[in-house]
Amino acid sequence: MVDIIIHKSKQCIKEDVDYYCSDIRDKHKMIKPSENLISVSCDSNVFSHAPSNHEISSIYYPFEKNTFHRIYIGISFPLFANNWGATFLRHLMYLVNKDGAVILPVYAERQGVEKNYWSRSSLEVMFQSRQKWWGKSNIWAENDGVMSMRIGKKEPPKKNSTLNYLFDYESNDIRKKDNPNANQIIARHHKNGTISAIVEQIMINYFGRKKDISYCDIHGDILLTSEILMSDYITINSATQIINDNSDITNVKKYLGEGFDKKMHIMSHQDKFPNINNNFDVISMLNIFDNESEDFKKECIKKSLNNLNKDGVLIIQDSSFNNKGFINSIISSISGLEYAQYSSIVATKHNKGTNIPHYSDIIFKELQIENDSRQNLINIIYKK
Repeated sequence: MVDIIIHKSKQCIKEDVDYYCSDIRDKHKMIKPSENLISVSCDSNVFSHAPSNHEISSIYYPFEKNTFHRIYIGISFPLFANNWGATFLRHLMYLVNKDGAVILPVYAERQGVEKNYWSRSSLEVMFQSRQKWWGKSNIWAENDGVMSMRIGKKEPPKKNSTLNYLFDYESNDIRKKDNPNANQIIARHHKNGTISAIVEQIMINYFGRKKDISYCDIHGDILLTSEILMSDYITINSATQIINDNSDITNVKKYLGEGFDKKMHIMSHQDKFPNINNNFDVISMLNIFDNESEDFKKECIKKSLNNLNKDGVLIIQDSSFNNKGFINSIISSISGLEYAQYSSIVATKHNKGTNIPHYSDIIFKELQIENDSRQNLINIIYKK
């Protein structure tokens, strides 16, 4: 019986394993890892059907069902409490055998909501299913900060997520040996798991879960727009993806679940930056200005702000925002703007002098550095 543990990277192996080796984490005397625990990561370029500790393999290899006994999710792994995260957990549940379990860290309710991470209640609402006739839950609280889950009487729900496309269709390409596109496919989906959770949380913080939102992404990855449109945690009444004329339109809607294509609109243009006639509640522009001047970026940002509705939000990530002078020149040029910065690691707003807590000391340090340096963050401009 093979047990594996999933890490953000190989640098996090010791800390992730130590989290589960503590005796206080093992309430039922069932979850302490075996000595033969095998590490896998989300950033590995090695794809193997039989992972070993001789070489760290990728967790995204399309393993057969019931391959493992237990799967541990390391505290470093970026797993968010949304449709993408639920799809990933559902996938793992089918990879363990009938006596096995997926074992994962959970946060206290307030911290879980703050970071968009899983808490006990969010996990139970999504996956709880009584087992057989005696009614035993399929989700166990092992101790504070650790829960284990397995498939219960009912199949775990299949949520609408772009990650389904990876598992249902693109996995065959990953299984092929020497596939030059495998690493790119994996990296794209994994990156979307984090950035979509951050964008989703920003929308929740500004609009709540039930207010109808019109959303537009400019020149970004269609995975993000599709994931946001299908979210169960916000209410998107329409999503618009703006693409260049040289983009392949046939691939734009393939990640959507049934019935969502009617809410997805595609706008194609030939200019360096689009002239948009419509207004939106949220516009995102994430690392789209390659080698462009700061003056051009300012012009595009001002155009986008003009296309926001009242109380609208512009979400932007760009290296120019590492410069305080660039930020001040934008905020001071238009009245009625408010500015904030969110972490690029967890779905939480950075506040000066306040550290964002995290179970992982490694990730906690990364968050401290982010807060101090204010480099490469997710920038929010709110139009009052």
